[in-house]
Amino acid sequence: MSRNLRLFYLFRLLATSYLYVPIFMLFQKARGLSFFESLALGGVYSAVILVAEIPTGVFADRLGRRRSMMFGALTMVASCLVAATAHSFGMFALSTGLGALSMALCSGADSAYLFDLLLEHDRVHEYNHRESTASAWHLMGSALAFAGGGLLAQIDLALPYLVTAATASMAAVVACMLDEDRVRGAAPAREVLVSWSHDMRGALREVTHNGRLAWLIGYSAVVFTLLQATIYLYQPYLDERGVGVIEKGLLFAGVFLVASFVAYRTHLVRRRFGDEPVLWWLLAALALSFIGLAGAANGPWMLGLLVVQAVANGLYSPLAKPLLNREITDSSRRAAVLSIESMARRAALGIFSPLVGLYGQSGVMLLCGVVGIAGLLVLAMARGRRSAVTLQAGSAAQHASAPVDRR
Repeated sequence: MSRNLRLFYLFRLLATSYLYVPIFMLFQKARGLSFFESLALGGVYSAVILVAEIPTGVFADRLGRRRSMMFGALTMVASCLVAATAHSFGMFALSTGLGALSMALCSGADSAYLFDLLLEHDRVHEYNHRESTASAWHLMGSALAFAGGGLLAQIDLALPYLVTAATASMAAVVACMLDEDRVRGAAPAREVLVSWSHDMRGALREVTHNGRLAWLIGYSAVVFTLLQATIYLYQPYLDERGVGVIEKGLLFAGVFLVASFVAYRTHLVRRRFGDEPVLWWLLAALALSFIGLAGAANGPWMLGLLVVQAVANGLYSPLAKPLLNREITDSSRRAAVLSIESMARRAALGIFSPLVGLYGQSGVMLLCGVVGIAGLLVLAMARGRRSAVTLQAGSAAQHASAPVDRR
């Protein structure tokens, strides 16, 4: 098992080490895309994931999480090669669609692989710590990639895409080296396709019949949308403040190094403060940091707010994933249910990204802050309503079980 854990961490480091992230807006602008078109590609990304997420989750459940991770890495290779040669919105849309398919193949499958690996060896109690460690490796890989991407972009803006393709190829090799996970049966492809609708309904039923799980998915959608928005918004925001390409890559790297450290320690934070307080403070601090950035100039105040968002980024995944996994009762549909969660957050991002593009660059940080506070209020009201329903149900059950005086 130790060998598999080491390989899994290495996969997490390599699979999402996207060197192009600090410069992709600049690259797309150089190839003729407008700010709105770049944000619209975020909508394309989310739309593809919405279509592919559950089928790829069922694929992972039935044919193997390891295989899904491997195919996801190889699809990212294709995405980067298409992007490096793209000169039109259509070609960038194709690259974006392949990137979304890559994420759909890996999303849920990797967490499900880790959870079931620990379950198989009677060590599922270690999942919180292992997920924190895996998230730290992922964020560390991103930090190193972003620093390298900024340096490579000084030579050629297409180089970060080509090196990302090479890194994704290495991730596919690592996935091949993992032990095969137990699957629900190597049925013929036709039978697997026929069974997808049944598995989709089962996964959706699991979500709709578990209020806590549904609430966590809503929470994840709000936080994920705000965190992903930073990937699009940091670049023009930093451009307005005179930050160069190399400095931008190093700043991205610094943000993700902080996130990596926080992710590695998240299990200790949860143990010290409890899950509920961390959930609320994470979203509140994230929303307020956007409002602060709207009025911040280039300097310590801006850097401090970026660190706040880095802390939120580091906390998010190793906090949300264990809570989601805890609520899933049928492990055979674990990847499919996690795919539904991914669909929900991608749908939220898909709606939000084009709206940001239409809104424009001016004041967009303030818009994100307002959306975060609105999400916080809606989630609080939903939690209060769910608690009231639970309390009423408990009171009714207690009343029904009370002895009846028939004198």
